[in-house]
Order: sequence, then C-alpha cells, then structure tokens
Amino acid sequence: MMVTKTSQKTNPWLQLVIAFTCITIVWMSILPRIGQLPSVRKRIESNQAAGINPTAVFYTDHPGMRQTERKIESIVYHMDGVFWSPFRP
Repeated sequence: MMVTKTSQKTNPWLQLVIAFTCITIVWMSILPRIGQLPSVRKRIESNQAAGINPTAVFYTDHPGMRQTERKIESIVYHMDGVFWSPFRP
C-alpha cells in the first residue's frame, strides 16, 4: 500500500494579499524609518542640495555623467584592451 501526501495549495488570491501586505508594511513603516537614519538623511540632503531628483536616479541622469562617459571612452579608445582583454606579455 502506497501512502501519498496531499499537498495543500494556498489560494493564489491569498498569496497576492499576503505579498501586498508585506510590501505595504515595508513601504509605509520600514523605509521611512531608514530614511531618518543620520547617514541616510545626510545622503538625501546632499542629493537634494545637488539638485538630484530622488524619484528616479539613474547614473545617466547625473549632470557629470556625460563627462565621465567621455573619459572612459577615451581610455578604452587610446589604451587598447585596458578593460576587457586578458593580460598580454
């Protein structure tokens, strides 16, 4: 005689509600507390003083990024293999 375990599947809607509740708790209570930590608060204030929009920060949004990209392109162009080639004797 073979004994089988019956698997109990959780209702997908219940899983969605649980996930949404967890995300809401993190978003509404934990993240604001992290934002009040002195080190995080200092970073937020320095970004605001620099005029960086905190809603969507991508490296390409930073005003100095174009200059940095040109520097990297110049290094890659003038120093063949400096970043990606294996060591050549």
